[in-house]
Order: sequence, then C-alpha cells, then structure tokens
Amino acid sequence: MKKLPITFFALLAVMFSGSSANAHHSFSMFDRSREIVIVGEVVRWGFNSPHVLLYVEDDDGTQWGLEGGAPASILGRDPPLTGFTLRPGDRITVVYCPLRDGRSGGAIGLVFTGDETVYNPSDGGCSANERMNDWPGWIEMGFSSRAEAEEALGLDREDGNGDP
Repeated sequence: MKKLPITFFALLAVMFSGSSANAHHSFSMFDRSREIVIVGEVVRWGFNSPHVLLYVEDDDGTQWGLEGGAPASILGRDPPLTGFTLRPGDRITVVYCPLRDGRSGGAIGLVFTGDETVYNPSDGGCSANERMNDWPGWIEMGFSSRAEAEEALGLDREDGNGDP
C-alpha cells in the first residue's frame, strides 16, 4: 500500500523534470531590430544557469540588467567567458537589444573591455554578434546605435526587423 504513493510521486517527478528541462522562454521581450550601446561599470556578472546576467551602471547612474546565453554555450567561444571574466568596477562597453517595455534592460549582444577584447555572450535575444566586424569600428567612430551607424554610413537595412 505504501509503495503506490511513493511510485506515483516518483513518476510525477520524472515527468515534470523532463518537461522543464526542455522549456525555454521566447525572445519576444527584446527589440531585436535595435542595437544600442551603453558604457559603464560592471556591477555584477552572474555566470548562472540558465542564462548569464550582466548588471552595468552607466555614467548617469542608471543600472542596466542584461541577459546573455547559457554558461555552457559561451565557455567554448573565442575568447571564452568565465565567471571571472568581468568583475565589479570593470569599465565596459555593451551592445545590447533593449526590452520592448522601455525598462533599463535587454539582451546582451557584445561586450568590449578596456583592453579591447570583444566578447560574445549573446544568445537569440540580440544578434549584434552577427556584426562583430562592424561594431568595433562603429564604437570607435562614436556611434551609439546600429541605426545611427547605418544612417551615417549610408548602409542599407533591407528588411523590416533591422537585419540586412
């Protein structure tokens, strides 16, 4: 008699653990058609599963919460990111895709450190990493968004979502 409840709950645990492991949120909260630059200091670099989180305070004192890829997926990138790559107080430049609701947050596209290293902690929330060859020059020229760079340089945005 006692085996039935234990077996039942064990079966439920197995059923629900499999479905949650395959679950993932959509990226619809991020405006992937916009890539914006913020410069500031790392407040916290959370190398957590299921997504890394980067908190940056800009020069106006606004704190930004930015989401990136899964730690396992970014460890193997070149250059690799670890939980110790970004430290509180580090001055960085971040290209991100903002939240659609206007809050100070978004999806990480690229991270530029003071030693000019370019990191790619992104996932599907922001595709700035597809312009890894463009962004270093655009930042050097002082552009604060993809739209600003493309307009100033006469680049064509072929489709409606901002991807050429």
